[in-house]
Amino acid sequence: MGTGKQLPVHTYPIKDSLAVLLADEQQVKTLKEQLKHDLITDLYGYEIHDTAALKTHYRILGDLAFYDGDNAKSLAYYDTLRALEIKPAAKATSALVKRSLIASGDPAAANYISNFRNIFTKSVTAIPYISAASSLQRIRQQYANMTAAEFVKIAASDLNPPIAAGPLSVRNVDYVLFLFYEMHDFDKVSKVVSAVMDSLTMANARNQVNIWPARDLELPPGKPYAPVVICVFDAGTDISLFKDRLYTNPKEKVDGIDNDHNGYIDDIHGVAYDLQENKDSQLLPPLTAQQEKLYPNALRLMRGNGDEEAGIESADYHYYKDEIAKANVVQRDSLWALINFVGDYAHGTHVAGIAMRGNPYARLLTVRFSEDVGFTPNGKSPCVETELKVAQNLKDLVKYWKAAKVRVVTMSWGYFISDYQNDIQKYNPKMPEPEQKALAIKLWTMRKNALYEAFHAAPEILFISSNGNKNSNSNIDLRYPAALDLPNMIGVGSVNSAGLETDFTATGNKVTIHANGYLVESDAPGGKKILLSGTSMATPYIANLAAKLIAVKPSLSPTEIVRLIKSGADVSADGRIKLVNPKKSYNLLTASK
Repeated sequence: MGTGKQLPVHTYPIKDSLAVLLADEQQVKTLKEQLKHDLITDLYGYEIHDTAALKTHYRILGDLAFYDGDNAKSLAYYDTLRALEIKPAAKATSALVKRSLIASGDPAAANYISNFRNIFTKSVTAIPYISAASSLQRIRQQYANMTAAEFVKIAASDLNPPIAAGPLSVRNVDYVLFLFYEMHDFDKVSKVVSAVMDSLTMANARNQVNIWPARDLELPPGKPYAPVVICVFDAGTDISLFKDRLYTNPKEKVDGIDNDHNGYIDDIHGVAYDLQENKDSQLLPPLTAQQEKLYPNALRLMRGNGDEEAGIESADYHYYKDEIAKANVVQRDSLWALINFVGDYAHGTHVAGIAMRGNPYARLLTVRFSEDVGFTPNGKSPCVETELKVAQNLKDLVKYWKAAKVRVVTMSWGYFISDYQNDIQKYNPKMPEPEQKALAIKLWTMRKNALYEAFHAAPEILFISSNGNKNSNSNIDLRYPAALDLPNMIGVGSVNSAGLETDFTATGNKVTIHANGYLVESDAPGGKKILLSGTSMATPYIANLAAKLIAVKPSLSPTEIVRLIKSGADVSADGRIKLVNPKKSYNLLTASK
């Protein structure tokens, strides 16, 4: 038996467009049988240690058996998939829709959909909402506001480019099979899932347990505490919202000149880098005139989208629901583009709001980066030249942070190998997949080494980074900088308002601590509040605590801060969840003074 590292890369040559392919039943069936053969061969021929890869194999095999009408085999695969899940919520919701469909009987029967409604409703309501909110909402979003025709139309733009570029990957063939086999009943199923999940959300979301107010630590003003410079290293921050608590470079002024000769121009409150990794001075990404015009409406859509998931029937919620309901597929795509635009534009400001909350002694220094690996579609392919430039910029930043006496750097970002491989494939679709992966590993390793060298050179600064939103094992699917083995690094995972794991958070030993990362309210540029979810929101919560501990005792080293944060955490019985408790960590500090 081979090892997991030797798993072959399966590809499937397709010459026709998606429309032609979906009309060719025999070709689709041949693809299905080939995919089934390849995945079963992998399982029996290789020792696969990566649970994410195993789960993908068993999930697809379960779906293929479902398409064949072999319900017993399908359930057996889904049971194996469920056994691989370690999060209680993931176990409870694993293949939930498919299991309900299988239990509903013959798809050709007149009572099939009514059976499905009853079985799915019973299955969903049996799951404690408090423990599985983000997992249930993920299922809701997979079916919300979408018809089969719209699904196929969107899929054409997703799949026709890779079809034209060369052989399809397992992921894309899985997508094709989903379209061929599931669109027939999709509209009926979607209506049931959406209605049941909407009802569930409105009945439960507003009554959620929230453990965080009792844990939150707020430092009152007027105490003999020290100012603490905290850097939000992100995609840009609206510093006007924090104007009374900004780091200020006393040797610089806004005149287009590098007055203090530190290599940065007009760096009063921080620095920035553009898409080409060149130094810049705009701490919030500049908007075009069109984007400025669209922003208020886009922000309202974003607020309504967040309120929908939170079960809040606000005016923005109704506006969002109305706009989505009356939009056709093209218009709906534009609406989602606006929501995603706000999510990207507001990200750094939202992070800063969390990091600065309840701390009058915090001083915000902003570093804006714009590079596009795994993030935006309008840069260029990852390359060695860019990585060399990034490495130098990181060295420059360390010097800058030291001069500014930065104590904490919060980083709600990171890099998987897959981020590089996806971008390389996007810009170099005809490059053979093994070459794409080899280049991705090379560039990802360069980035890892650059981050390590830079942060290792600043042992007095505490670096805090998110472990990502891939629901992956952080011991295997390494994400840097969170996975760096440094005493001054903390990797963060996400839980919900009740302190239970979100469906997207990473697991494994690289997750040092967990904080609230689900439907967290904070600032957007301009000052309005929005709800966002992700380990991006959990990370600045830890930075917030670290800065407060330093304000109380400035002599604390990063190692001592990490120890206080970990010692104050509430650890789950199985040891996997380390739930941050700011008040406990603060009490440990003050008791030792």
